Amino acid sequence: MKKVFFISLLLLCAFAFSQSSDVVIYAFGSEMITLDPSTEFSNSIIVLNNVYETLTRFVDGEVIPILAESWSANEEGDIWTFKLRQGVKFHDGTEMTSEDVKYSIERCIRLGQGPAYIWDSVESIKTPDDYTVVFELSYPANIPLIAASGYGAFIFSSEVSKLGDDAEIAEWFNGGNEVGSGPYRLVKYDPKTQIVMKKFDDYWGGWTENKFENAVIQIVPDPSLRTQMILSNEVQITRDLIYDDIKVLESNPNVVVLNEPAFQVLYLFFNTQKHPFNNADFRKAVAYAIPFQDILRYVLMGYGRPPRGIIPQGMLGYANHLPPLNQDMKKAEEYLKKSGIDPDSVNLVLTYMQSDEGEKKSCELIWSALKKLGLNIEIRPMNWEQQWALARSDFQQAQDMFIMYWWPTIMSPYDFLFSMLHSEEEVLFNLCYYYNSEVDNLMDTAVTLEGIDPAKADSLYKQIETIVREDMPIVPLYQIDDIYVMSKAVKNFDPNPAYPNVVFFYNVESAF
Repeated sequence: MKKVFFISLLLLCAFAFSQSSDVVIYAFGSEMITLDPSTEFSNSIIVLNNVYETLTRFVDGEVIPILAESWSANEEGDIWTFKLRQGVKFHDGTEMTSEDVKYSIERCIRLGQGPAYIWDSVESIKTPDDYTVVFELSYPANIPLIAASGYGAFIFSSEVSKLGDDAEIAEWFNGGNEVGSGPYRLVKYDPKTQIVMKKFDDYWGGWTENKFENAVIQIVPDPSLRTQMILSNEVQITRDLIYDDIKVLESNPNVVVLNEPAFQVLYLFFNTQKHPFNNADFRKAVAYAIPFQDILRYVLMGYGRPPRGIIPQGMLGYANHLPPLNQDMKKAEEYLKKSGIDPDSVNLVLTYMQSDEGEKKSCELIWSALKKLGLNIEIRPMNWEQQWALARSDFQQAQDMFIMYWWPTIMSPYDFLFSMLHSEEEVLFNLCYYYNSEVDNLMDTAVTLEGIDPAKADSLYKQIETIVREDMPIVPLYQIDDIYVMSKAVKNFDPNPAYPNVVFFYNVESAF
């Protein structure tokens, strides 16, 4: 009864918003985590990219100017100079200067959390005048690309420094406050149900008649309910629907299904620090038992592709030198026997995000395949916050297997490899708890070569893929297509795979 009441109330709220022609509503399946622009590294990207901006943005394979108007580098690629856009106002009314850029990036570096690694090459930031920023690097790096990151590159007013120390500032941000320069101001923040944004009148990009004055992110965990809401125009944009429903929606004249190649991959992590997955042969036994083709066929229904390694297809370092992983029960049984582990002696726990239908179906297929090996496995649905908290607990108390998507922070293979496989003192997203100094050194070298010797960087990244295939701490299950469903009441929404899940509301316009 409580669930029925909640859904009715949710529909009523969405319906009230949808009656106004100056409101666009995006139904999203997961709750937000934090709002600190210096440390946020999860779902709140969809909020932050509308209230904050970055120096640059990655669009259609190119880096374009946003808060920076131009940039240049010295011959060695270790000094970058950016010229800022003038007349940009923050939501607190102050004008953006080079000191704000310096403060924003240095705070991210200083806090050292989540996305801070993207600035690892930065040795110092100089501000010779109000509209010039100079990055001095410890090694060559592609700073324009890094500055286009969907995380950790947001520029905000340095006036927040007057609120106190970094902890006090973080508390202020996470309380639903912001001080960005984006086209929208945050006016309501309930991370579990609804985020409401209103147009910023002094936005430097200006406003036209067809743009929406209000943008709402409605948290709707049930994909079937999201389908109902898009069909009734209670929301105008949604994603992560059940693939069966998407097939039906493709023939519906009232909606548009947008299907773009994505850099988003679903991975299966093994707890390499805990029995039985601390045994490499056991990891291989499980990996070869996975029904990869069935997952592609019955989960994705053709909306994706099989990756060969950790780096997604279309990026530097893609493992085209390795054969794709396929189910091979004979190999799985051989590795299980080689591991010396009795299947009856283990009880495995596989966690997934309960609101994601693709994760759920993938887990069910994996469960069925592992049962054929004689393995006992519990698949445990959890909300993201609970799933992540368990994964970051003591290794011996954590799950045995963890399913999670990864998408790019910056459009570099280093983003994938560093985040999920680099050694960590405190676990963040290396949820297979993998420690390999050779892999660490290879990726740390490769990233310095991306801008000056991409062929060498490609070779090093491929070496990593070879090592990881042999060690098998993590298994890529599939690389998805980015699928949004849009009401015909709106137009001009163009999904950007460099910023998965993000709707840049400023670009969306009313169709009427």
